[in-house]
Amino acid sequence: MLQNALHQLKLEEVIQGCQDESSRPRSEEIGYCFELFRRAFEEEEQAAWLAIDEQYRRLMLRWVCDCSPGLLPQEVEEIVPQALPKFWHSLTRSAVPLTERFAHVGAVLNYLKQCTISVYREHERRLRRRERVKEQLASAEYTGTGQVEAEEDLLSRIDQEHLLQQVRRWIQTYVSDRQEQHLLYLSYEVGLTPAEIAVRYPQEFPDTQTIHRIKERILKRARRALSNRPDTARNGHGCNGASGVTQASATHPNGSTKGGHHG
Repeated sequence: MLQNALHQLKLEEVIQGCQDESSRPRSEEIGYCFELFRRAFEEEEQAAWLAIDEQYRRLMLRWVCDCSPGLLPQEVEEIVPQALPKFWHSLTRSAVPLTERFAHVGAVLNYLKQCTISVYREHERRLRRRERVKEQLASAEYTGTGQVEAEEDLLSRIDQEHLLQQVRRWIQTYVSDRQEQHLLYLSYEVGLTPAEIAVRYPQEFPDTQTIHRIKERILKRARRALSNRPDTARNGHGCNGASGVTQASATHPNGSTKGGHHG
């Protein structure tokens, strides 16, 4: 089927076609799954993102588990939901459309795999940093007030990291506006200042006042959400578990799969 014909299909037909296509050899691909990604990226269809979440989460879980089979359930729950947002931000930084950057869905999934493994490695680096902090707490030989202040500083760093994880989970679930997502990524993942963002992306963020206004809007929502909503843990499965991670309430890039040749 020609790509133009796929463009005319209802999204439900594309989703079903992708599910069927995933169980067949790649030589028999028609392009349903590639079309699903195209609609998510180029048309920004919310339902397409939800379908990608439904289709590819277990595939990302398997990639993570291949890196470290002994991961605990809570670690898997932390890693996997971050993969699709990273994938989305990485690709949307470029003006090149998805259909010009990749020739087929296999190439798209290979890039998604790279992003997933990158998230896993970032997770491992955070764990190593935390272990170093714990070792400092255990072995440091401070006396008097100096010891108390040093330990409080180290503990504060651990608490801040935990809070950052809460904020990231909230962003993944509730921040669906593309401009807001891009600003948060540039600010807290890339580490750019408001002035640097305005210089690099003047069409989207014309001045620092606009950036501060958007940030304040997001932070007000986040403060309300984090103060009213307990940080409840979801029951999931680690890499040695029976089925896979629990489905997250994805709103815009989150990720999940049903096997087939795409795995």
